[in-house]
Amino acid sequence: MSAADILVVGEAIGDFIPRDAEGRHYEAVLGGSGFNAALSLARFGAKPAYAGALSTDALGRRFRAALVAEGIGTALIHDSARPTAVAIVSPLATGGVPEFALHLDGTAHAEAAGTPRRMPPGMVHLHAASFGATVGPSGEAVAELAASASAAGATVSYDINIRASALPERGIALTAIEARIAQSEIVKASLDDLGWLHPGEPAEAVARRWHGLGASLVLVTRGAGGATCHGTQEAIAVLAPSAMVADTVGAGDAFIGGFLAVLAARGRLGRGFDGVTADDIQVALAFACAVAADSCTRPGCDPPRRRADQA
Repeated sequence: MSAADILVVGEAIGDFIPRDAEGRHYEAVLGGSGFNAALSLARFGAKPAYAGALSTDALGRRFRAALVAEGIGTALIHDSARPTAVAIVSPLATGGVPEFALHLDGTAHAEAAGTPRRMPPGMVHLHAASFGATVGPSGEAVAELAASASAAGATVSYDINIRASALPERGIALTAIEARIAQSEIVKASLDDLGWLHPGEPAEAVARRWHGLGASLVLVTRGAGGATCHGTQEAIAVLAPSAMVADTVGAGDAFIGGFLAVLAARGRLGRGFDGVTADDIQVALAFACAVAADSCTRPGCDPPRRRADQA
């Protein structure tokens, strides 16, 4: 594989997924927004590297082996003697919407030295994911990393991906999230994320506020309703393909991986971002919705692989 040019930071978490309606049988699968996004980018033809702390325990070794197998750069991984963070996923509610019980204290996720604070040379884009990029030691490091990325001419994307149990009280969390938005050209949130951050406020109004903070493109995922991109011009909307849902774990990560992969293939990340067109956004949104829907047909985050004939 050629040298990576997209750096991904964010949590890597062992997801324990129920395999029956009563939660009697679980399977440990690899997850976490950072890991999932790196996986998605690699499968969609981009060249990502993953940076973060990984445990040397059995789950941590599985993460590293999976990254290597997918051709994802691992040179910036920090080995940790602490155990892997885990999420226990409840049996699915109506519509395949999962609930997560996160176990983070004392794990590799809490390693202060896990996330780099300077953008490596040659990287054109930084993707920062979820609470791992927002709060705690990794969140503090990402603030410096994003500033370094911008200074080097790289673009930054930020997937808010609210996990309330991993965040401080809402006002403090909102301040940290808005600080990340201010550092990012591309921001992605779900309708559920917006509902937690700004209850009752229309997505369009929130997008305007985030534009005011500095974001150029605000992506809003709407589940079966598809997604919209709010830029400086009229919003662009794409419907999601219909799918038989196994669960929605990692669908948002597949979405943002697909969106960024299209922009990367068209040379629209880094210094090429100023040339982003409505056609770039339309194609990227359609591809992102398609791969997210496809991922929902399989348990856990298991994005499809990009075909040679896809834009």
